[in-house]
Amino acid sequence: MDGGLPTPDEITRRDFLDGAAIGVAGLAVAAAAPSMTGAQAAMAESAAIRSASRPPVLPAGYYPPRVTGGKGHDDSFVRQILKIDGMPNPNDVHSARGGRGVRVGRISPRIEHYDCVIVGGGASGLAAAKFYQDRFGEDSRILILEALPDFGGHAVRNEFHVSGSDGTDVRILRNGGTFNIDSPGQWGQAAGPLLDIPGAYGQPARDLLDYLGVDPSNFPETVNSSIPSSLGLRNTLLFGREEFGSDRVVQNRVSATEPDTEAGWRAFLARTPYDAAAVEAIVRIQTGTEDVLGAVHGALTREQKIDKLTRLTYRQYLVDYFGATDQALLQYQRSSHSLLGAGAQAVSAADMWLLGEPGFAGLDLGDPTDASFPGIGRTPQMAVRSTVGDSPYWPDGNASLLRLLLSRLIPGAVPDIAGARPTTETVVNAVADYGALDCPANPVRLRLSSLVVKVRPAVRSRGGLADVLYVPTGGESGRQTAYLVRASHVVMACWNRVTAQIVEGLPRRQVKGLTYARKVPLIYGRAALRNWQAFADAKISSISPRGNSIFWDNVSLAAGASFGTSYGPNPNDPDSPAALNFTVVPSDPGTTPQLAAYERGREILLGRSFTDLEADLIDLLDRTVNASGGDFDPGRDLASIMINRWNYGYAHELTSVWDPTAYGPDAENPHVKGRVPFRNIAIANSDSGAFAYTHSAFSEGYRAVWDLPEPSGVRPGDRH
Repeated sequence: MDGGLPTPDEITRRDFLDGAAIGVAGLAVAAAAPSMTGAQAAMAESAAIRSASRPPVLPAGYYPPRVTGGKGHDDSFVRQILKIDGMPNPNDVHSARGGRGVRVGRISPRIEHYDCVIVGGGASGLAAAKFYQDRFGEDSRILILEALPDFGGHAVRNEFHVSGSDGTDVRILRNGGTFNIDSPGQWGQAAGPLLDIPGAYGQPARDLLDYLGVDPSNFPETVNSSIPSSLGLRNTLLFGREEFGSDRVVQNRVSATEPDTEAGWRAFLARTPYDAAAVEAIVRIQTGTEDVLGAVHGALTREQKIDKLTRLTYRQYLVDYFGATDQALLQYQRSSHSLLGAGAQAVSAADMWLLGEPGFAGLDLGDPTDASFPGIGRTPQMAVRSTVGDSPYWPDGNASLLRLLLSRLIPGAVPDIAGARPTTETVVNAVADYGALDCPANPVRLRLSSLVVKVRPAVRSRGGLADVLYVPTGGESGRQTAYLVRASHVVMACWNRVTAQIVEGLPRRQVKGLTYARKVPLIYGRAALRNWQAFADAKISSISPRGNSIFWDNVSLAAGASFGTSYGPNPNDPDSPAALNFTVVPSDPGTTPQLAAYERGREILLGRSFTDLEADLIDLLDRTVNASGGDFDPGRDLASIMINRWNYGYAHELTSVWDPTAYGPDAENPHVKGRVPFRNIAIANSDSGAFAYTHSAFSEGYRAVWDLPEPSGVRPGDRH
């Protein structure tokens, strides 16, 4: 490697498990034998699962937030999901065809009975449990089955403990997925005009926040970085040698001295390796005031201009109307990754206008805040109407929100703090008791690492009960022991595509709606640094690549953190521990439509091991931090790392360029047709709202519970 740094294989194991597929039993083995590699623990886990006559029991001390290495969707989990969902036909990403299914061998003779089984322990599933109690009674017996080794779905907690220079333990909390309570001021606003989604859509989520005592307007102050300004750290761009001939590390545009004018942009671009044609295109895009649509199409009304923008990708708009070259496009290709989950080649120009991206100043489109037009994206509409500070967050993201909910659902799962129930502020100090999740004495139980492989709707011969069959996640060799649960009701709070494959008897039209969309792949990478002296010496606080060959979208340093008075602040001198955040929405800039781009991104993720991902990070730091006067040594400076890989990440949102139903009405959207109840089975998850937010997950859980029929006969939860 350039700079003489050790490769990941030369770095000691530290405290992570080599990115191997580790579930319940494997974590227990690893906890008991710290010298064991992740692969060895996984093998021991598989043996334990195959020989189990009952579902594995969580070992003492089980605490996934502190397990480092490859997290999220590990290889074993992905292989099992592929057996259910299959791989997409590249010529038909809406294909409803699934995989061959997980092989089931012996079925345990022990059958459990509940009033409701909820498939999925993420935000939608946990909310559905609360709403089920509201409708059918607090004594309702509910079993939540979650395929991952932690609850919360994408809202998981990453918890690091690093020894400071004085020997004290420094606790660093980060989100491993879902970040914040996004735009709660917009939850009660109608979406439109033709999507006809009422303002009441977000009301269940607002009610749930009230129930949990969370007031977004009176939220503890969160400060994620307190790097002293005197150190002069700056945002940095890396122009990769693969596209520009040699690496170039450049300070990002400084708005105070390089304003958003032609002169300001030319001053910034003079520091970059963009060629003359790219510079001219970027200047036109950033500062031009010409009506580029009118110049080509003649006089157009505001409505006609916006309609045209809904039918163009951002890339098409920049190329066709500004003459953007391939090199100029590198400035904009990734700008839509974080909110829209795809690159400029796959998102609508209208949505990028709403999100404040450049190129629209000369179109005279007016104030976008109140824009409402056919084809509008839900995320851009919500974002443009939100105010600064309208999206509060915890240090560990919405993991804290779901811990508050779990503290109400399962006694003892999130213990009291200083003798009092956790609050919005104190919940960050809660250490969840995973041993309390699946306690027979509690009305609500949550069982981790349990992959549902078949759901049979109620039939008269079973007393009007549904069958739910599941296997432990992680078993891969031979046929797996399966476990059977029966219930009056089932809420499918997992991914809609999985629901389509495992619920027996669904009508073909409904299966088509459920399988229409694909999930957005992404990674939230987190690392704990023993110190951040190398970044201080290099004067670098964040890194954003320019070029498609560099894997990571962004790397940023958080050298101090506080949350009210309950967490932090951590020391902020360069000799102190810090957090490193690195994220990516993997994408191929040449792949369209957006669902195919998601699948290509997923293939990219599946082709990279944990070692590869770590090597990509170290390479990026070497080419920036070390190339700028820092001395970053991963073996010395990197304490531990967590790579939260979400092969199936954000819910798909309709995009007008590719999804004709984005123009409305809402009833014609595929996810709406897919989420209708089937006998005693209802369908939740944010997929059902085509909206990748926690409040959508909550609202879909609420709707699903009220889609359930009234129970008939004896409540199965009363059977023992």
